[in-house]
Amino acid sequence: MSLTRNTLAAALCAVALTLSIAACGRDEPDIENGKAQFVEKCGSCHTLARAGTAGTQGPNLDKAFQTALADGIDRDTVDGIVHKQILHPRVDSQMPAGLVKGEDASDVAAYVGYAAARKGKDEGALASAGLAQAKTGDQIFTAAGCAGCHTFKPAGSTGNIGPNLDELKTAAAKMEPGKNADQYIRESIEDPSAFIVKGFPNAMPSFKGRLTDAQIKALIDYLLQKGG
Repeated sequence: MSLTRNTLAAALCAVALTLSIAACGRDEPDIENGKAQFVEKCGSCHTLARAGTAGTQGPNLDKAFQTALADGIDRDTVDGIVHKQILHPRVDSQMPAGLVKGEDASDVAAYVGYAAARKGKDEGALASAGLAQAKTGDQIFTAAGCAGCHTFKPAGSTGNIGPNLDELKTAAAKMEPGKNADQYIRESIEDPSAFIVKGFPNAMPSFKGRLTDAQIKALIDYLLQKGG
């Protein structure tokens, strides 16, 4: 979801042609699924406060739509713009076309349309969608969006924005003096800017407060037990 001012302006002009696709094939989009899919596929690159994501590789979606919403565009229009961006990112975008597809794309667009620049927190079933539901290490890895940035064969992920985690088990113990592998991984999850691996951007958001201690431990165990 790569949005610049020019892209947003162009999408606003074209959105009347695309609004109907937000709920294609169903009467209503599933914003619970949309939130879960957004956190998993988009959250590593985008900030969206209600989704609890803080990615910095792509635009902050709260800020991207804040002014337009204040000026009077409706949330269905935001939904349409986001859906258009998912299906057809700009040519120089790092985001691949069709990152989410079909009804999932409609659901993500609907959730962003609902959540962007909206104050407060999600409630009820929507509050627990995505990351909050993840309990095991593999579930947390997926729900936290780790696959979007890291290669890790046990998870079937091939991201290259961050370090290759297949090498984590052996590399972590040597990476930061004075820290064992467990401590190094925990620091990387809670305070990723504390130590940046050479050759990679300082792009990973902190998961401190977004993951419980039990989730962090489960993720550490998963990475160490399944990695090389």
